[in-house]
Amino acid sequence: SRAEEDFTRARKRDVDRVFRNPDPQLHPFEKQREYKRALNAVKLDKVFAKPFLFALEGHMDSVWSMETLQTSLRMLVSGACGGELRGWD
Repeated sequence: SRAEEDFTRARKRDVDRVFRNPDPQLHPFEKQREYKRALNAVKLDKVFAKPFLFALEGHMDSVWSMETLQTSLRMLVSGACGGELRGWD
């Protein structure tokens, strides 16, 4: 049985106690959570399953933007946070 003193705060500034059951089988949304986790895992598997083509190394700072030129789809320009622009063929 529950005793009132277990849930009554001793002082006004005390934090209310919250009792949680750690058993995942008793949580009402456990099936939905597991479905969402499985869905996210599949999405990540698809993202990381793509073949790695090449690495663009050379920027000293992190890359902020990447664009292709309108005149040539083979030319790629990347811009770093430090203001550096690099062209990649």
